[in-house]
Amino acid sequence: MLLRRRILLLAAVWILACAADAMSAQDWELLGRREVDYKGDRDTISVGSSKGQFKQLRIVVRGGSIEMHDMVVTFGNDKTFSPDLRHKFNENSSSRVIDLPGEKRNIRRIDFRYRSTDRKQGKATVQVYGR
Repeated sequence: MLLRRRILLLAAVWILACAADAMSAQDWELLGRREVDYKGDRDTISVGSSKGQFKQLRIVVRGGSIEMHDMVVTFGNDKTFSPDLRHKFNENSSSRVIDLPGEKRNIRRIDFRYRSTDRKQGKATVQVYGR
């Protein structure tokens, strides 16, 4: 009987953890994605005020590895923010949650300087999420 209670308790904890994970994933909105070239690449993701206001960003890398050289967020008032990101992202990895300065803000665009690093894996895709 004690073993059964422990199993039920563990199952309940697991279900609650999965539900919390699903709810937090729903908070993130995809702002844009770009395929990263092998040579030094510069890309811009135009966001615009129609997407809303954001307090945090997260970068997700799929399909290959990249070297991130620079990322600049330009807000609706033309002020900029350059978060410190790790230099290399492995395939299927993500950044930490990036807190934007100030209150929730409109984002005009996000500029990147980066490159894919492993031709065997294929070109990487960078996705930017905001909340």
